[in-house]
Amino acid sequence: MSSLLVAEWRRMLIDLVRYPLETVSMMVVMFAVFAAMFFGAHYLTAAPISGPSLSGVVIGYTVWTLVMNASGFMGYSIQNETQNGTLEQVMLAPWRTAQIFLVRGMMDILEMLLPVLAVLAALIALSGARFDWRPLALVPAAMTIVTSWGIGLIMAALALVFKRMAQMQLMVQFALLFVIIAPVASISGLFGQVLGVLAPLTVQVAVLHAALAAGPGASAALWWESAADMVVWFVGGLWLFRAADRLARRRGIIGHY
Repeated sequence: MSSLLVAEWRRMLIDLVRYPLETVSMMVVMFAVFAAMFFGAHYLTAAPISGPSLSGVVIGYTVWTLVMNASGFMGYSIQNETQNGTLEQVMLAPWRTAQIFLVRGMMDILEMLLPVLAVLAALIALSGARFDWRPLALVPAAMTIVTSWGIGLIMAALALVFKRMAQMQLMVQFALLFVIIAPVASISGLFGQVLGVLAPLTVQVAVLHAALAAGPGASAALWWESAADMVVWFVGGLWLFRAADRLARRRGIIGHY
């Protein structure tokens, strides 16, 4: 396992050194999209976004950028390996396929961390949002990433079987944008309760908002619900990926595109 971690770490560093323009371009696009949203909302409402709403939008957008990569990287990685004709070699490695792509997902988060933090600093400077920074916020942030890996494993499982998943992954990522930024947790009635339980990341983002806001923070029940939601999505995604792995090997469609 240690050799796998070292190999993927070296792979990440090589990508950063060889393709610096890709990282810079990604940061510019992330900032430009938020700036368009921020000034567009200001123009449409003729009033600036401020207070908790502004903080929620900044947190939600930053979390979404991390979630978008964490949930989409595994599926895109499988599609790239398939297009390059190297997926079969990856799946014949001495490690389990799920281990390989989970380690790649971890390295992708490390690769994204500094650019996302730089963009977050730029967003705060642009919007003027203020947060009550607490080390405790790292826990719901980690829960959000682990839940996103569960979603990523589901996307990767579908990519193993169906190969071309680019449009569906875009649909899922924009659906997650709605779930993260929209106040889903505040929807009243049975529909809001069901959506809050079934939709991924809603509870984790709610806990993250509470951890970064001034006040007592999230309740113990919300923390337990967030942890249970994370376990359900991650374990469910891992189970589905392993089932798709066995199905692809049995059908002999690993190297097909």
